[in-house]
Amino acid sequence: MKRLRPLFIAILITFFPAFTVMAEHSYPVQTLSLGEAVRIALERNLTMVDSRLAVAEKEYKRREAFSDFFPLAIAQYDAIVDRYGHPYPFYNIEMWGMTNNGMHDSRYAGYQQAVRVAPLDLHPTYPYRIDPYRQITGAVTITQPIFSGGKLINEYKYAKLGVDYSSIQYDVNRQDLILSVNQAYYQLMLSQKLLEVANESIKALEGLRDQTRKFYQVGLVPKVDLLSTEGQLAQAMIQRTQSLADIAQNQAFLNYLLRNPQETPLKIVEDPAPQSNTYSLPEAYGIAAANRLEVRQAHISVEQAMALVKSAKADLAPTADVTATAMRYNDDWNILDPEGYNDWLLQGLASWTFDMFRKRSAVQEKRSTRSRAEVNRKLLVEKIMNEVKQVYADLKRSESNINDTMDAVRFRRESFRISRLEYEQQVATYVEVLDAQRQLSLAQADYHLSMAAYKINQATLERKMGILK
Repeated sequence: MKRLRPLFIAILITFFPAFTVMAEHSYPVQTLSLGEAVRIALERNLTMVDSRLAVAEKEYKRREAFSDFFPLAIAQYDAIVDRYGHPYPFYNIEMWGMTNNGMHDSRYAGYQQAVRVAPLDLHPTYPYRIDPYRQITGAVTITQPIFSGGKLINEYKYAKLGVDYSSIQYDVNRQDLILSVNQAYYQLMLSQKLLEVANESIKALEGLRDQTRKFYQVGLVPKVDLLSTEGQLAQAMIQRTQSLADIAQNQAFLNYLLRNPQETPLKIVEDPAPQSNTYSLPEAYGIAAANRLEVRQAHISVEQAMALVKSAKADLAPTADVTATAMRYNDDWNILDPEGYNDWLLQGLASWTFDMFRKRSAVQEKRSTRSRAEVNRKLLVEKIMNEVKQVYADLKRSESNINDTMDAVRFRRESFRISRLEYEQQVATYVEVLDAQRQLSLAQADYHLSMAAYKINQATLERKMGILK
C-alpha cells in the first residue's frame, strides 16, 4: 500500500492538476457580521437569481396572453404549377375567344384582340401574359377576435395573477434565504463557542493532570487518580475534535449560502447581548395574518382558480371573429409584377360548438379546483398560527434558559475553583474536582446553546410572522 501511494499522488498531479491547486490554495480569512452575511447571500445566491428569472418568465407569459387581444396577421405565398389545370376562368384563353395561332397558350396575346371579344376593360392597356398552368398567390390575412365569451380576458387575468404570485414568491424565497443565513451564522458561532469551552476544559484538565502527577510522584495520590485525570482529558480532546468538525461543516454551509469557495475561513463577529422578546402571542398572530406572504399567495391561487372557472365557462358560449384577406395573383414568382391581379375578402365568422358533456365537466373540474384552493388557504392560515405558537414557545423557553444557564455557569465556575483549591490542599478528592470541571463545561455549553437557540428562534419567529429582514 505504501508503494502505491506515491503512484496515486503522481496520477492526481498529472491528470487532475486543478485538484492539487485547490488543495494547496489558501484563502484569506473573511470577517463577517450577520448583516454583511445576509447582504452577500442576497446578492450572490442562485436561489434569488432563479426567483428573478421566474418572475421574468411569468411576465412574458402575461405578454403572450395580452397579445391575444390584438389582430393576428398571417402572410402566405403559394406557388402552384398544374399542366392541365385551369384554376381561374379569368385566365382561360378560350373564354376570351383567343387562338394561339400555332403558339402555346402562354404566349402574349394582344390587348385589342381581347377587347374585340370581351369589351369589358378587365386588363391593363399593355400586353398581358396569360398562363393558365401557373398560379402564384400572395396573401395577407388579418384576424381580429370580436367576442370570446370572456375567455381571453380571464386567460389574461390568470397570467397577470401568475406574475403577482411569482413576485411574492421572490420575497418568500428572500425571507427563507435570510433565515437560512441566520441559522448557519449562529450555528457557526455556537460551534466556535463550544470549541472555546473545549479548549478551556483542556487547559483546566491539563493543569489538574500536572498537579495530580506531582502528587503521585510524592506518593500523595494513587495512580488511579492520575489515570482518571488522563481519561477526562482525553474526553475533552474528543470534544474539541467534534467542535472542529462542527465548525468545518457549519462554515462550509455558510460558504455555500454566500457562494464562497468551500475552504474559505470565516471569522464571525459576535452579536451584542440579545434583547428581551417584545412580542406577545396575540400580537404575533395578528402580525402573521397581516404580513405572511404565503397567505397573499393563497388569495392569488383562489383568484386564479376563479379565472380558470370563467375561462372554462366561456367555452360554452359562441365566438365571433372578423377576417380580412388581401390577395394578389400572378403567373410569375414576383407577385408584385404589374401583370398581377388583386383581390380582397372580408369575412365574419360566428361559431358555437356544442360539446355539453365534456365542457360542462371541465367547468365542474375547475370549480373543484377553486374549492380546493379555498380549503388550502384556510389550512395554510391554521398552519401558520400553529407555527407561530410553537416557535413563540421555543423562544420563551430559550429566553428563560439564558438567565438560568448564566447563573449555573457562575456557580459551577466558583465550585470548580473551590474544589481545585481544596484538592491542592488535599482536602478534596480528585473525583470532586473532575466532577466540578465536567459540570462547569456542561453549564458553559448549555449557556451558549441557549444563546444561539434564542437568536435562531427569534429569527424564526419573525420569519413565521412574515417580517424577517
